[in-house]
Amino acid sequence: MKATNLMEHFVKEQVDDMYARIKKENPSSPICDCENCRLDVLCYVLNRVPPKYTVSSRGVNHTQREFETLKQISADVGKIVMDGIRLISSSKRPNHDSSYMTSLEMINTKKQRPFFFFPILSGYVYDGTTFESLVDAKISLFVDGKLAKMLDSTWQNPYKTFKATEGSYNFCVLPERARKENLTRDFNILIKVEASGYENVNYSFTVPLSSKAAGKDSNGFSNYSLKIQDLFLFPKGMENTMDRYIVEE
Repeated sequence: MKATNLMEHFVKEQVDDMYARIKKENPSSPICDCENCRLDVLCYVLNRVPPKYTVSSRGVNHTQREFETLKQISADVGKIVMDGIRLISSSKRPNHDSSYMTSLEMINTKKQRPFFFFPILSGYVYDGTTFESLVDAKISLFVDGKLAKMLDSTWQNPYKTFKATEGSYNFCVLPERARKENLTRDFNILIKVEASGYENVNYSFTVPLSSKAAGKDSNGFSNYSLKIQDLFLFPKGMENTMDRYIVEE
């Protein structure tokens, strides 16, 4: 007998479907869908979802009902697939097809220009009374008072949280052009969290960035990420012992 992970087949279908949808939407920043990248994404997702093993056709029949239930969480699995595609697309293999370019590389095909590169911003949101991950929360990122543009269409702003991703969110802001290299500028960041039945939370802070030229191997990402402090939302009408508006110097 051979042990089979039913989730592997299910996730592979989700990965193939997501790549097909992205290709159909024709994003400004092409996403590589070579076999190596697809396998990387498949492994990324399978390492983040519980396995469902069976060892016989009889086992398959017994677990089929459970497998049908898994399809009900396809939206959550799809979210993890999208996160995997973003991550894999941001790190090209040494032998990657040179025709694959990120949106920033396409900007600089003729002339290198200096940019302010934002870190990848990530964090978690929770219910302030239960400390459980907050599902269906809408998270918006503003830079200097304006809704921030993302690196490409695979990154969302506003961002929606899902149960499978445990209330996490990620933003990759489109780099901003600078007049020249080695300029220092403070960017004012505001994260607004909204959820039905909860009081809104606004979290603001400042990120100092220095401009630098985008090399031919640039992928639009900064060389570091920034973890935002955990944010807690409280049901409307409930007294909140935490500050609803936090300013970090």
